[in-house]
Formats: sequence, structure tokens, C-alpha cells
Amino acid sequence: MNLFVGVLAGGQVNYSCQYPGIVKAWHRHQKQTDFWCVTQGTARVAVMDSSSDRRWEVFVGEKAPAIVIIPPDLWHGIQTIGHETLGLLYYLTEEYNPNTPDEERQPADWQWNPWIIRQC
Repeated sequence: MNLFVGVLAGGQVNYSCQYPGIVKAWHRHQKQTDFWCVTQGTARVAVMDSSSDRRWEVFVGEKAPAIVIIPPDLWHGIQTIGHETLGLLYYLTEEYNPNTPDEERQPADWQWNPWIIRQC
């Protein structure tokens, strides 16, 4: 959901919910920078630079507040940790264009799989 249509001079602010155990990965952008803030629950955010093979992850959430900044060309993904629905408020420096989306995607287990998935 774009929260500030017609208010921002550029970019886009969105809010999404993600259920427990869900992984949304991998994707990257060529132009856009993402600014992520977890408002509810806890998330594992993983980032990968495929040009240098550098990889890192961070846990953020309502008990560990932070803004995760993901510049262009870095592969990234997010996983809900725990049993609570994740609330993610995020700002994108480029407004989404469905005709020419600034996004590449790969499966969650592509190259690096930091996601711990438990069967219930």
C-alpha cells in the first residue's frame, strides 16, 4: 500500500504485513534504495553483494529498532522470526512503475540460504 500518493515529491512509502515463517527473497534494484523499518514483530534481513560475494544479516524489530538501508544492486530479502505477524514500513527512493519494474528476482535458496525454515 502506497501511503503518501500525491504527498511526496519522489519515491514511495509502503506498509506491508508478513506472516510468521515467510521468506521474501532474493531481489534487487538497479536505481532504487530501500529504507526498511520493522514496526511490529522481528525480522531477519539478509543482504548480499554478488560482485564481491560479501554477505551479512541483521535482526531488527520493535525490540531492536533500526532503519535498514539497502542501496541499489544489492540482493536482499526478509524473513519473519517468531510467531507474530511482521509489520514493515518502508520508503523507496523510486516510485513503483508496473510497466518497467526496477526489480530482479531469484529464489530464496539461490547462492546463499540464511533462512531457517522450520516445519510445523
